[in-house]
Amino acid sequence: MGWHILCYAGTARMPRKRYTRSKDKKTVAASLALANAILLGAHAQSTTQLPEVVVTGEGGYKADSLSLFKNGEPLVDTPQSAAVVTKQLMEDEGVTTLRDSLRNVSGISIGAGEGSYQGDNFSIRGFAARSDIFLDGMTDFGSYNRDPFNLEAVEALKGPSSAEFGRGSSGGVVNQVSKTPELRAFTAGSAEYGTDNTQRATLDINQPIPKLSGAAFRLNLMADRSDVAGRDDAGYARWGAAPSLAFGIDTPTRLLLSYFHQSEDNTPDYGIPWLYDKPAPVDRRNFYGFKSDYLKTDVNIGALRFERDFGEHFTLREQFRAGTYYRSFRISQADTGNIPPGTPLGSALVERDIIDGVSTDRLIDQDISLLSKFDTGPVSHSIITGFEYVHQDVDPHRIEPGWEDVPTTGLLNPNENQRFTGHGPVSTIVHARVDTLSAYLIHTMQIGKQWTFIGGVRFDRPTSRYSETVEPAARFSATDDLFSWRSALVYKPLPNGSIYLAAGTSVHPNIQQLSISSEPTLPPSTGEVGVGRNFEVEVGTKWDLFAQRLLVTGAVFWDEQKNPAPVDLDDPLLDVFNGRERVIGFELGAVGRLTEKWRVLLNYTYQYGKITASSDPTLIGHPVLNAPKNTVSLWTTYDLPWKLQAGFGLYAVSKRTASESPDPANGLLMEAPGYATLSAMLKYQLNRNVEIQANIDNLTNQYYYDGVHPGHVNPGEGRVLFIGTNFKF
Repeated sequence: MGWHILCYAGTARMPRKRYTRSKDKKTVAASLALANAILLGAHAQSTTQLPEVVVTGEGGYKADSLSLFKNGEPLVDTPQSAAVVTKQLMEDEGVTTLRDSLRNVSGISIGAGEGSYQGDNFSIRGFAARSDIFLDGMTDFGSYNRDPFNLEAVEALKGPSSAEFGRGSSGGVVNQVSKTPELRAFTAGSAEYGTDNTQRATLDINQPIPKLSGAAFRLNLMADRSDVAGRDDAGYARWGAAPSLAFGIDTPTRLLLSYFHQSEDNTPDYGIPWLYDKPAPVDRRNFYGFKSDYLKTDVNIGALRFERDFGEHFTLREQFRAGTYYRSFRISQADTGNIPPGTPLGSALVERDIIDGVSTDRLIDQDISLLSKFDTGPVSHSIITGFEYVHQDVDPHRIEPGWEDVPTTGLLNPNENQRFTGHGPVSTIVHARVDTLSAYLIHTMQIGKQWTFIGGVRFDRPTSRYSETVEPAARFSATDDLFSWRSALVYKPLPNGSIYLAAGTSVHPNIQQLSISSEPTLPPSTGEVGVGRNFEVEVGTKWDLFAQRLLVTGAVFWDEQKNPAPVDLDDPLLDVFNGRERVIGFELGAVGRLTEKWRVLLNYTYQYGKITASSDPTLIGHPVLNAPKNTVSLWTTYDLPWKLQAGFGLYAVSKRTASESPDPANGLLMEAPGYATLSAMLKYQLNRNVEIQANIDNLTNQYYYDGVHPGHVNPGEGRVLFIGTNFKF
């Protein structure tokens, strides 16, 4: 497979920075003090007043089913490759970002930041999935770095899923499952310190409401700031709060009100440049930006969910969400295009491309559905019908590409202390909106005890309006009628296993994708941008073994996409073309317990992706962007004597390309080498309520390349030791 092997401890973390902002320090310090005060104060109380609580061993890595209302079958019977990253798994690994949690799912590739997209960016089975992130089954389309402090689990469904989720989802979707109030009182949290100057605190308070049966309140808080081990000057600081209030828990009528806020104030890192289509041979610590670079985000999401059971046969569900995603950024990207071959590296100067913008993105999502259950003779039916309306709009202002007088710097010895002197006129003032009306139906028929048929259809009508007021001004509108479907046949030879055949489609109108992408450029004619369509066939099997302690899965898949979604219009090596991409492969997985003391998660994906048709014949046969042939994820823990638990992890990715179009100068594609990393964890149960945990990332401090983009490649973080305290009362 041509992997470069290195040791890795814990999941790869977000880039980190030492902050001197007094406001950030006060926020984190206050949160840490609050967490420790609660920990010490609660521990000082008589423990006889509290029930026995043991943190180590609580929860597990194996989920029985998905949280999604539209996917009601147990995981062992779900006819689709699906993985659940549980809260316990994220806690054991010390995960602090959504992207790190997804390293537990093979077939998902991490991407670097782009001109129009910052924050979470990844591909599923070789297809861009940055617009396929959901929160509790509803779209979460903002560009920001998602923190899992308010997540109960992360669900990854692979394969086209437009029939369930609407336009998009060519390679699959990622659904975040929020924490919700429970009918038991508890206080939990953590405080963590790291050798990369990490300071992190979380707090989770749940309280039933006295004299109001079935009602409870929950509050989750987080503060985090950190440096980057092995990377100078880049860093991240964020805080978040997520209150929620529930009524009618475990009753026929249920109401959930929730609010989510997360703010970031980062010095972003666009890594190191490519040089002659390979990562530049420079020190991992080289930082090509300015100390004054910034990425600030502010996310506010309010949601309401109402459910009403009408006997045993009908359930009505209403979900509403309104959100705003503010983003302001100025980021530097090193550009080596001006360095002729043969230039001594010590005298080479790189230009800095400035990526900038300010935008407030808005979202309204309204979904109402009805679940009906009934029998007709030996056939049991479950039918979900629903309607959805989604409104998205953006208003980006940008200077790019009009920057002038931006200082250059040395390739081998960049100077991040230079004063930023760039200036330029605002070159982009865009207002764009997309309104989508949808109707869907999902029908599940269980025929006897061994056969199940599932069929789903969805109709989407997205209408896009785009207006650019800076010359050359542009204005257009477009409406598409989109139809998608999914069907599957499941056979259960034994009660604990299933064999399935599934097929489905997805649709993504590229002009709608472009209109909300904040790009400063658009194709000369919107007629050149066709509707993207995806078709997939998957055959798989799933088995619950060892008294349902271990779920073992396997699948073979064939995905083909017509008119792939453009990745980044600003980069000449990423063409918008009318063509086809095909990805075929297989995957294997196991998750759960081998024994009462031994937990394991292991999965492997092989995928072979290439361009099979294109308006540019020179692209045919090239690999699909950021689609490594091999990805492996392993995490395992074992309960030792003396109240100890030890963990070990492996994450491996083979080589992958960062461009689809060859370099005109030499005909080569940009390619990042593969790597493998190891992780380790040791946990000690101090008493019934408190545990101490240590995680190590990148044990051997190797230099490897993590996120890829045609303009830059991000090195992975160096070796880091994290020590933290987890508590629950």
